[in-house]
This record gives sequence, structure tokens and C-alpha cells, in this order.
Amino acid sequence: MRALLPRSVFGQLALVIALVLVGAGVLAVLLGRELATRPAAEQLLRAMQGFAEVVEALDQHQPHARTVAQLRDAGLEVRSTPPADARPRFAPLLRELRERAAGTLGAGRELRMEAGRGLRVIWLKPATREPLWVSFAYDRPGTGMRRFSVFMLIGCVALVWLAAAYFARRLVQPLRQLAAAAPAIVRGDAPPVVPARAPREVAGLAQALGEASRDVRAAAEERALLLAGISHDLRTPLTRLQFALEMVPDTDPDLTRSMQRDIMEMDAILGQFIAFARDGRDEGSETVDLAAICRHAVAAASKGWRVELPEHALLPGKPMALLRAVENLLVNAERHGALPLSLRLWAEGPAWVVEVADGGPGLSAEAAERARQPFVHDQAGGGSGLGLPIVDRVARQHGGELRLLPNTPQGLRAQLWLRAG
Repeated sequence: MRALLPRSVFGQLALVIALVLVGAGVLAVLLGRELATRPAAEQLLRAMQGFAEVVEALDQHQPHARTVAQLRDAGLEVRSTPPADARPRFAPLLRELRERAAGTLGAGRELRMEAGRGLRVIWLKPATREPLWVSFAYDRPGTGMRRFSVFMLIGCVALVWLAAAYFARRLVQPLRQLAAAAPAIVRGDAPPVVPARAPREVAGLAQALGEASRDVRAAAEERALLLAGISHDLRTPLTRLQFALEMVPDTDPDLTRSMQRDIMEMDAILGQFIAFARDGRDEGSETVDLAAICRHAVAAASKGWRVELPEHALLPGKPMALLRAVENLLVNAERHGALPLSLRLWAEGPAWVVEVADGGPGLSAEAAERARQPFVHDQAGGGSGLGLPIVDRVARQHGGELRLLPNTPQGLRAQLWLRAG
């Protein structure tokens, strides 16, 4: 049953309104039968009962032929043979007369219906000495009247639907705006302004989301301040340690180089902490050349890269955030992958795609999903576990996404999709 119900709020409102209209129509038919059709049928049957009693009394006190002549002189159609009995489908009054005739008219009397020639005819058979059928005819509603009634019904239904659609749109439109802005609200952005004419419950929901967004933004700012402060404070003793290491005489060169690599690794991790804490929101957006950013990033790489870049690749974005994202992809491939290493950039519809491929062991689908989470990294490979999460965040800030795909015959293809405009 649930599978048959519409998924959207508008669809469910439309279904509710349709059921209400159907229920109102059924109720109108039942009320019409109880308040109009049934009393009219009873009144008409009592009149026919009185007419039958008069005809029967005349037939008892005078010849049958004289009774027939008097009825014809009164303008009534009379016959001795029984007429064809029809069962009209769309005549509530005639159906009610047929159902109640036997119990109201009495023994020896009968009622039959006949439809044709634009008329509806009711034949009454009184309990006379010889068979006698008397007709009562009335005009059926004309085609114009029926068409007018149908058009009135359709017009009323259409007006109800239009009014319902208007109020349903007033309810659904703010909800759609809030749903579209939900990912940004979760990240701490302010929710969209709800129109003043929005329902009170929707306005309350927007206010609650706004308060939650402010709480998330405050927590993110506190976290950023904490991480940036710790990282900055740790970098100062690291710098002094590196300087002191250079000044110590008679030190084993291999030990010195090993300690310097450790210091550089710690400095790089602290740099990732600061980049992750800042979140890229403090940087303004401008028109950047993604191809130039890729060239700059690959120029600082430590291994040999095969590069395929167009002359220019313009898009609106944050230059430092994009450079950090490309650098993280290159460092991740050099640290966890293997040769050959390649960097490609091409246009794919309304987006630019930066692809960094390597020939290393690659990642399974589960491992690729975990790699997007902060502080999840390969212990053997080192690193902070923030490289790919930073890339994923930058991609979402630019209306794109990060895709981690298997390479052929082995390795990983990390694709950074960015919206071109």
C-alpha cells in the first residue's frame, strides 16, 4: 500500500484533496437520495395510489369502457396490454419508485418504466376488472441542461483543485528551499530566508535550522581556532629544533637527514591541520585558471609526472583552496601509489575534471569511502589523514565532487570534478 502513495508532500496533499472531493461527491449523492429523491418518490407513489383508488372506484360503478373513455378524455394514454419494462441506469427518482412501488401501491397494482422519444413514461396498472395501464409522461432534461450541469461540475472541481494547488505550493515551496539548502546548513551556512506568507510551522522549522546552523558554525570556529593555535604553537619549537640540528657539530649525516625528514613531515602535518581548520571560507572567489594551478602544483612535485593540460581552463573558484586540493592529490599519489604517475585536465560538459592516476595498489570501494573521512590514513604510508578530506571539501565548495576510481591495470584514479560556471 505504501508503494502506491506519492512520495512528495504535494502529491500526498493532492491525493488527500482528491479523496475529500470523492467523499464529498458520495456524501452529496447519499444526502440527495435521503433528502430529495426518497421524499419525492414517496409523495409521487401516494399520489399514484390515490389515483389508482379513484380509477378502481369508477371501474366498479360503471362499465370498463366508459372508465377508459373518461381517462382518454382527460388526456391520458391508456392501453390494455402491458408495456415494455425498462430499467433506467441514470434516473435516481425512477429507481427509487421501482424499489418502493410494491410496498406502497398495494396488491393488484403494478408500476413499469419506459424511456424513449425524449420522454420518461411511468405506467400504472390499477386493480381493475380488466387489464388497464395508464401512463404518466414527463420531459427528460435536455442535452443543453445536462451539458451545463456537467460543465458546472467540472468547473467547480477545477476551481477546488486550483485553490488546493495554490495552498499546497505555499506549503511545499519553502520546504523545497530548505531541503536544497540543507547540505549548506549542515556545514554552518545560514538557511534561506523563508517568505513571510509561509506557514507558521515552516517558519518555525527555518528558525530551528538557523539556530542549529549558528551552533555548528560556532563549534567549527572554535575547532578552527584550537587547531590553528596548536599547529602554530608547535611550529615554533620545530623551527628552533631544525635550526639547532644544523648547528650541532660532529653529527652523523644519516641521522641528521632522518631527523630533518621527520621535522619536515611534522611540519607538513601541521600545515594540513591548519588547512583543514580554516575550511577555505575566509578566501574570496574569483576567476582562476585551473590549468595554471595544475602546472604550479606539478612543478613542486618530487617525482616524474606525465602531464596532459589544456592551454587554459577558466572557472570561478578559490585559487589557494584549489591549489591545495591539487597538491594534496599529487602528494597522495606519490606517497601511497607507484609509477607511472599522470596528471590530466579536460572539460566534461559543464565541468572541468582534474585526474591524478598512479600504478599503486589502489583502494577498494570500502577503503575509498573511508579515505574521505578525516584522520583515516595508512599508518605505513604516514600522513595526517586529512589530504583527501580536504580535497573532497574543496570539491563540494566549488559545486563538484571527488571520485576515487580503480585504474587499469592497477592503481587509483582520483578525479576532482569542478563546476565550470
